Amino acid sequence: MKRLSLLLAGALLLQLQASEPSVFGAGNLDSDSPYGLTESEKKIVENRQNLQNAKRKSQENSAQLQSLRERIDGLQTIIEGLAEKTQENRLKVGELTSGQDVAADRDAKVAALEEAVHANEANIASLKAVLEKMAAQVDAINANYVSKDEFNGLVGEINAFKRDLGKTLKSVSAPAATDSLQSKSSKELAAEAKANYNKLFFKEAIPMYEELIRRSYKPAYAHFMIGEMWHYRKEWSKALSYYKESAARSSKTSFMPKLMLHSAECMMHTGDSANAKKFLRSLIAKYPASNEAAEAERLLNTL
Repeated sequence: MKRLSLLLAGALLLQLQASEPSVFGAGNLDSDSPYGLTESEKKIVENRQNLQNAKRKSQENSAQLQSLRERIDGLQTIIEGLAEKTQENRLKVGELTSGQDVAADRDAKVAALEEAVHANEANIASLKAVLEKMAAQVDAINANYVSKDEFNGLVGEINAFKRDLGKTLKSVSAPAATDSLQSKSSKELAAEAKANYNKLFFKEAIPMYEELIRRSYKPAYAHFMIGEMWHYRKEWSKALSYYKESAARSSKTSFMPKLMLHSAECMMHTGDSANAKKFLRSLIAKYPASNEAAEAERLLNTL
């Protein structure tokens, strides 16, 4: 029985770990409402939204065009029927005027037929005016219509942008360093960056950590530290983007409990309470003896 209980507890822990929300839940480009994005990710989301809008507009235009064409076809059929009836009535008028019917009866029939002819002509004129308006609508839609070829071209442009962006991000991971930073060794720069961080000199510390990232010197920690500075400044989305990158570089670090806690706080401030709860629960499950787990318990009680 004891062994079964241990197995169940272990299975529960594995399930919690497997369902641990990645820090990429913030910065997840596939999310309906992505947040915590880097500038490049924001551009990708913007382009994807433009593509979706173009697709929706194309579908709306296509449906509207189809509806208008069907209505135009129907009106043209009605007009043709009225025109045919008008011609028949005119022929009957001609027959009556040349016939030998009683004058009073003939005049009455002629008057009725002429009235029908005039009514049909008025209806035809009205229907033609409607047709002209509908034709103008079709022309307006066609002028703004996104054709299949144009839509495919837009898809190609966005895919090309994503490929170029990926190449750019690989070649440029951080801004170019100044001469004063380049002259320092990575170890010296790391020590100076931490000293500036401790003094809350974030303006000086951030470029130093960016230079360390460029050098690939402890990049997980450097991203985490920049995230901490943006977290301190209450720039929640920016902080999340750096926490995300830090976790992507290494998930086994001494600062992971704090990264998870602060990521959850950022989620709370950006309105993502559901993911914040999952994140806090995962922190408690993975690091139950940490100070951050105690704070996570407190935060859970407020959500």
